[in-house]
Amino acid sequence: MHVVAVLIADLETTPLGTRSRLEDLLAGVPVLRRTVDRVAAATALDGIVVLAPSAQLERAVALLAGTPARVSPHDAPPTPWAGLVRTARKWSLDGWRGGVGGTSSLDEYVHPTLIAALIRERPCDAVAVVPPAAPCLDPAILDEMIRLHARQRGESRLTFTQAPPGVTGVLYEASLIAELAEKNIPPGWVISYKPDAPAKDLALMSCCFQAPAALTHAVGRLIADTDTAWDRLTSLFAAGVPLDPASIARGLDGFEQTFVPPVPHEVEIELTTDDPYPDAVLRPRGGRVGDRGEIRVGVVEQIARELAQRDDSLIVLGGCGDPLCHPKFVEILRRIRRHGVYGVAVRTTGLGLSDAVVDALMDHQVDVLEVQIDGWTPPTYAAMTSAADPARADLAALIDRIDRLDSRRRERLSPAPIVVPQMVKARQTVQELRDFYDGWLRRNGAVGIVGYSHCGGQLESHAVMSMAPPTREPCRRLGSRCVVLADGRVTLCDQDIRGVLAVGRLGMHGQDGLNGLDGPDGPADPADLKGGDTLARLWRGARWEAVRRAHQAPSLAELPLCPRCDEWHRP
Repeated sequence: MHVVAVLIADLETTPLGTRSRLEDLLAGVPVLRRTVDRVAAATALDGIVVLAPSAQLERAVALLAGTPARVSPHDAPPTPWAGLVRTARKWSLDGWRGGVGGTSSLDEYVHPTLIAALIRERPCDAVAVVPPAAPCLDPAILDEMIRLHARQRGESRLTFTQAPPGVTGVLYEASLIAELAEKNIPPGWVISYKPDAPAKDLALMSCCFQAPAALTHAVGRLIADTDTAWDRLTSLFAAGVPLDPASIARGLDGFEQTFVPPVPHEVEIELTTDDPYPDAVLRPRGGRVGDRGEIRVGVVEQIARELAQRDDSLIVLGGCGDPLCHPKFVEILRRIRRHGVYGVAVRTTGLGLSDAVVDALMDHQVDVLEVQIDGWTPPTYAAMTSAADPARADLAALIDRIDRLDSRRRERLSPAPIVVPQMVKARQTVQELRDFYDGWLRRNGAVGIVGYSHCGGQLESHAVMSMAPPTREPCRRLGSRCVVLADGRVTLCDQDIRGVLAVGRLGMHGQDGLNGLDGPDGPADPADLKGGDTLARLWRGARWEAVRRAHQAPSLAELPLCPRCDEWHRP
């Protein structure tokens, strides 16, 4: 079987929309060259082709001089679905799959039309598509995948593995590449669940190479195309971590447990505690959380300004209220996007999806619109959404608003926002879970299910069962995420619905007119402001570090919510 490795290399930008680091030095060697050297160590390949834009050809050739790679120019535009994949993958870059709508890492660095043209020029049986910025690629795993692909020819035209992005490539039969090019579909669609054609998960079939278990369960992007991934890779190389599966898995685990970025990777911002359905059964709202008023636009801008220093930062407008209820919602979107924050999501009941709001969501390129729909049937939705007056919760009207948004998005040829109907899995809704999931996936192409949370024992439990593992480990969120409440207080996570773990308040001594941001309960305690009033100073401050150390110990008795929390294992 004749197999050629293909790397599509752009020296300026990545498919994720971030700055290309292919020419950057990693431990003294350019990233692209280091990746090609790893690919060249695979013995089952019959060649390596690097496809570079024509305008970058000389730079790419110079970068790879002396390597066995052949550099070929191209002038192909992005795939028709490139923008959709970029949008859908922003919240799942550390895993090989899990992207909105079934997108996966397979979709990021493949260009079927471009590769199909290469195969016509240089015939081969299969191609191994490799991310060009994968300096930890394992040539032994790539060889084993090629041999597996050769053994199962006729059974499957695709061979992949469950491993962190960047560990290896993906094998495509030439005929599959041609079909993907003809139909203009991403490969993730091939392996995603389809309710009208249910089939065994390909990850459980022979086309999925079984990588070592430690690597299969490891988390962390090993493609040098975001700030977080770059920090991870430079840490591994600086520590001299051997590039074998077991060592990489240990290195990834150690990085996740110890690395704290300069600012949170993801910030959930509560614009207001106002909500059209304050008595929603499965979500913390109304009197259960208190009235924190409306966040000031300047505070949101302060957060956006700080997060923009990282090229993969994420903002979720959510909290314990509906962000569409904030009177300056559209202005807030404009401020966030003005500073260039990478990903923006909005979590809403959908009641406020007017035509003007829908246009604003597209104008400011909100990536994901998560619509809370706790039920598949109208009676369940009404009972869960507006317990005191079920007649107020009109499922048919909500579906109509979603349909109008989708129509407007198609009119404007906009890949965003991707609408994700979301249901809380609870005792009251579990019987409708399958209908909800299949129905919305069939109708909308994306859907979400989340487990009910009692928020560290603050709420009555409606959970079907606890999903927490039996052995307590450090919370996975403390080094990557936080929540800013509507009164400006910064707290550890979304389980702290009343702010009992708040570490400070943004903007108290702030800049650009952000003074006097006291909440409805009066001025913040000076002790709460120790460490400063910027997000970065609070995030890396002594109080937050003390909580992280307590989780590592573990010694949680002094923390108000953590001992009873069931969500610590979630990323």
